[in-house]
Amino acid sequence: PADGAQELAMDTLLRGLHYSRYAILREVVENEFADEVPEEKREAFVLKLLPLVGNVFSVYDLSDDNFALSSDYDLLYTELTGATVLYLDEYGV
Repeated sequence: PADGAQELAMDTLLRGLHYSRYAILREVVENEFADEVPEEKREAFVLKLLPLVGNVFSVYDLSDDNFALSSDYDLLYTELTGATVLYLDEYGV
């Protein structure tokens, strides 16, 4: 019962809070490119890369409250990973 109440409370608190492009891209860089992009350079790297991957985000609805649980999130994550690989291959950090 307490777990269910906590889950309902969290759902209510988080409803309407949408995922930011920055947060998603930063997650990809931290999880997939920790060795390639040093921690002290990550924020600048993400900010530099963010406008270049806008077209990747454009086909996804980040306003969906369940976006992170959807298959679209997995597709977006994969596309951002690929775009980051291409950028690093071409321009480095």
